[in-house]
Amino acid sequence: MSEAQLYAEKLAQAQALLGPGDLWLIAARETLERPEPGLALVSGADLTWDAFFLVTRDAATAIVGRFDAPGLEPTWRVLPYDEDYAELLRAEVAALDPGRVLLDYASDNPLLDGLSYGMYLELRSVLPDLAFESAAGFLGRLRSVKTSAEQRRIKAAVDRAEEHLHELSQLIRPGWSEAQAAEHLHRKLRAEGLEPAWGWKGCPNVSFARMPSHAGATGAVLEPGMLIHTDYGVRLEGYCSDLQRVYYWPEPGRGVPGELEAAFRTVRAAIDAAGEALRPGVKGYEVDAAARRVVTAAGYPEYKYATGHSLGRATHDGGTLLGPRWPRYGQIPEGVVQEGEVYTLELGVMLEGVGYVGLEEDVVVRAHGAEWLCGRQEQLYVLG
Repeated sequence: MSEAQLYAEKLAQAQALLGPGDLWLIAARETLERPEPGLALVSGADLTWDAFFLVTRDAATAIVGRFDAPGLEPTWRVLPYDEDYAELLRAEVAALDPGRVLLDYASDNPLLDGLSYGMYLELRSVLPDLAFESAAGFLGRLRSVKTSAEQRRIKAAVDRAEEHLHELSQLIRPGWSEAQAAEHLHRKLRAEGLEPAWGWKGCPNVSFARMPSHAGATGAVLEPGMLIHTDYGVRLEGYCSDLQRVYYWPEPGRGVPGELEAAFRTVRAAIDAAGEALRPGVKGYEVDAAARRVVTAAGYPEYKYATGHSLGRATHDGGTLLGPRWPRYGQIPEGVVQEGEVYTLELGVMLEGVGYVGLEEDVVVRAHGAEWLCGRQEQLYVLG
């Protein structure tokens, strides 16, 4: 599917989600410097001048600067302007006569909060008589529920990340540093014209016998008896994967410590419990609780992060969080899981002196429950 077809499919999905009388109004400028996450779902245009996209159930109009107009997809009715857009915007909104005007702002999710304060003030000035509402509910559904084309791209990104990690596992040896392992994956990305799913500094996150952090790989050197943990994803055709894997390099003549085997079984069982709980209609915190119970019942400390997040154009792609009802997560774990959403399922336990036993799998929600997009890690990978 071409890029234009992908955006057309997503725009049609947006129109189907809007109610009668709803107007989704996107306001953006200088998108190369300040991307508008909502706009990026339905158009790949790079905009310099102030631009306004008006989407209803039956219409999709773009008011853009004349020199930006050629970059719009054919799905848009394009109205270019030269000196001023104010009268044009007022006339188009008046013709639509919306019952609700939805703007891209949200207090708890940056991917639903694309409207700058300056553009908000501009809309207030040009359209002073309109009442605005947050588009967060609608936009969260649009972003979270992936079309068939989006799901195929995510699956391709998952497959590529798995290939890279498998190759790394065949090459890594004692004496390698975390940074060397990360650089190997960076070379793979550059050779294939790809990008990491998140920043180059933190992706991949490789850790030997320690708790990982967002700071990424260090100069620590692999020695026998260490656990290797990787957190890695690929951005392919605009969509991301996000996988965690664990490997163990045993000491000569010694096998895998029993405490490590037990920890892996617990983590695996908790991921299974999350997968069993993940189905349309359940709330995010319910999925998290199912996994969290397995870990704490086995006697391990409670992990201090969510069990899973939405995955798509961004690694953390908005929508419902599979997390606990902690104040820092706000209302996001209260969201309801929907068919077609793509999530990570991730958790782990730390064994002092051994390393972090953490797994992360990528799944899509079907009517019957979770469908795994990756080859699941069913057992500890022993190297050497």
